[in-house]
Amino acid sequence: MADLSTMLANKRVLAVDDLVESRSAMKKMLTILGADKVDVAMDGDEATDYILNNDYDLIISDYNLGRGRDGQQILEEARFTHQIKATCTFVMLTGENAMDMVMGAIEYEPDDYITKPFTIDVMRQRLTRILAIKEMLKPINEAMDKQDRKTVLALCEQLILAQPRLKRRVERIKGRTLLKLKKFEDALALYENILEEREINWALLGKATCLFKLEKYPQAEKVLARTLREHPKYVQCYDLLSKIHLKNKDLKSAQNTLISATNVSPKQVLRQMELGRLAYANKDFAVAESAFKMSVKLARHSCYRSVKNYLFFAKSLQHKITPANNRDSRAGSTEAFKAVEEAKTLYKENTDYIFEATIIESTTYTNLGKEADAKAIAVKAEELLTHVNEPTGAMQLSMVNVFLETSQHAKAQDMLAELGKRKDLSRAETRELTRTRNEISEQVVREYTTEINDKAIAFFERGQLQQAIDLFDTATAYKEAGYTVMVNAIQAKVTFMDQREPTRAMIKEVDELFVRMGDLPAHDERYDRWIQLKKTQTRLKRAI
Repeated sequence: MADLSTMLANKRVLAVDDLVESRSAMKKMLTILGADKVDVAMDGDEATDYILNNDYDLIISDYNLGRGRDGQQILEEARFTHQIKATCTFVMLTGENAMDMVMGAIEYEPDDYITKPFTIDVMRQRLTRILAIKEMLKPINEAMDKQDRKTVLALCEQLILAQPRLKRRVERIKGRTLLKLKKFEDALALYENILEEREINWALLGKATCLFKLEKYPQAEKVLARTLREHPKYVQCYDLLSKIHLKNKDLKSAQNTLISATNVSPKQVLRQMELGRLAYANKDFAVAESAFKMSVKLARHSCYRSVKNYLFFAKSLQHKITPANNRDSRAGSTEAFKAVEEAKTLYKENTDYIFEATIIESTTYTNLGKEADAKAIAVKAEELLTHVNEPTGAMQLSMVNVFLETSQHAKAQDMLAELGKRKDLSRAETRELTRTRNEISEQVVREYTTEINDKAIAFFERGQLQQAIDLFDTATAYKEAGYTVMVNAIQAKVTFMDQREPTRAMIKEVDELFVRMGDLPAHDERYDRWIQLKKTQTRLKRAI
């Protein structure tokens, strides 16, 4: 095995730790071991900048870096942005015993994991081992960095023959490469051959992944269930199992599976985001709230930070926001407004995002019972929408809903007319459009009949009974006419017949209105008038 000082010579090294003493000690240790090009970073943000601007051969990072990005997020972002090559060695240091922290970092597969405190001899032993392995894998890793997957496969075959002790490590690379090439049958054969010799958790997951890609969902689910019985903390199995449930359109099981995964490893941001989306779709707003809250927290200093995390977090809080001034409502509205404001600040250059945040802000005020504030914010949202280059159907539908929430039904109708002309609506948006049209039709007609009712009352009070009856007939012709309109129509007709003479036609019209109304409860404020009108109607019937 090569000497460590030889392996470290001319290698570019980055050491990351938030404590001055630890940084100094690590740099000194690495220098003693033979490294002569060592950069040090005091936090995750500085480390990320270093990685962005330099090509490192070895990165050693503490897991816990205080505020901002932690070691997991440095690795996570570097992998996501391809800023570290496959040839780079990443070693994670941690004094953390919490399973959630350890599991989160392991998922992104650092090359090695060293628990603090450690001696220089431990560092020498671990680095010697992992750097020697990386050196043997270097041709494969270089081909991976070039995205030359066919060469990767050829080199894997060569190295398995040349270095049998690296067989499993190389087969794992080969399996992943076959999956990337969508050679699922070949990958499945590889994993099954491995499992015939020895049951290995990653080979079981690989087999299940192949079966999933080949749309053999029951077989894939069976393999995953077996794997999780033996390896209950192998969280990637939960992710794949959740996808199988989604393929089977079982959203609740998909959600519950991800809950199990987050119980094992709560610091994986993409999983929390997916759990939030599933829970929101399932209308399990308490789980959605918790998942999106964690997503916002984890992604704040990560490459996965997304406006959707903030907006869905604010949306998921709406279930607890009410006009009642209780603790839950106050806390929910405070968090919702905070999420909205943070989204507006972070994405202030994006009109689309500002619009979406403003929509949620208006809805929050509506749920608080603050109608004037809700309407004022709705006006801002309406103005923002005019500055969006190409408003989506979803954006227009959300504006319609806010118009309805703030009693701006005419504007809602106008926008629905625009939506009706679109040819690019999804099936879900088309269903929402139909539902909203039905809802707004009822609301607008109810509003219209109320307006007619007011005009008819004015005629009635001036003694112009026929004009009043004509208007009431117009209003009650709509099935959406309310009880008050129908009671007033009955009174106008009964008064007209009482002053002149009853007719069978009008008696029938009044009877039909009584049937439509049904029985009023005794506590209804219109009850006494309704009873008196029924008595008068009975008397008029006898007079015919």
